[in-house]
Amino acid sequence: MLSRAFFIFIITVTFSNNLFAKTQNCQELSIPITFDPQGLPIIELSINDVKHNVLLDLGSSDGIHLPVNEIKNISGLKYTGNSVKSSNIKGEVFESKEFLISSFKISCAIFSNIKGLELAPWAASIGEGNVDNGAEQIVIGLDFFKGKSITINYFDKTLLINSADKKDSSSNVSHLSNAFKLTKEGISIGVNSSIASYQMILDSGASSSIFVANKVSPNEDVKVCDYDLGPDIECKIFDSTLKVFGHSFDANILLFPIDERFKMDGILGSDFFKSFIVEIDFLNKAIALTPIQNNSAS
Repeated sequence: MLSRAFFIFIITVTFSNNLFAKTQNCQELSIPITFDPQGLPIIELSINDVKHNVLLDLGSSDGIHLPVNEIKNISGLKYTGNSVKSSNIKGEVFESKEFLISSFKISCAIFSNIKGLELAPWAASIGEGNVDNGAEQIVIGLDFFKGKSITINYFDKTLLINSADKKDSSSNVSHLSNAFKLTKEGISIGVNSSIASYQMILDSGASSSIFVANKVSPNEDVKVCDYDLGPDIECKIFDSTLKVFGHSFDANILLFPIDERFKMDGILGSDFFKSFIVEIDFLNKAIALTPIQNNSAS
């Protein structure tokens, strides 16, 4: 699992909204998204009648990460006896105890058998300065949404959660015709330049997209940048247009020597989610993108 790659040189405005949930026979929830100072998506959930600001992190394969001091307040939570190791983009390794939550309720929607971990402060920052490592931040990841479909819309600042047997007729996404692979590192989708093809992980817990430096074709156009990435790391940015399911994605994607245990070619972070409305059907492993014409969601 790889998640929450923070970049201190990307700062966005923080918005503030209250939780709003609309129900259609309890098949749909609409939850506002706000953004923290690193531009990462925050949703407000009520857990045991206590409101929490929760990070939406598709870079985590697990359902929920809870600070130890919150675990005792969750009913129906049982430890499995297993410990899980994970690492961040710098190769730092963390070990967390695993648990299961039998039933989890948001508004009238039930989320069952959610796998979770004690929260480890895995956040990695690149460059100078200090970033909160999120040691007390509740995080929800992929397993939280198993059997459901979600629509992430940064432009409208909403997260829609639908039961898998229902399609939202008001959605801006017209179809789910593209397949994705669910790997141990997350949702993998293919992107293409005019030179090569790459497999990238969707990571809403990353404040920017990243390519693994040594996996980018030497024939790609790259440009030198002036961010301080750390000792002996040359700053380079991918300077070619990518195609994602037929759509163009123009972004300055940083090249970084991500730890070799990460098997994909890179990460699609906040800049990607600001460019597309992303609908994901977890039951059928299908995905659709709708370009955001005015990608100023921050």
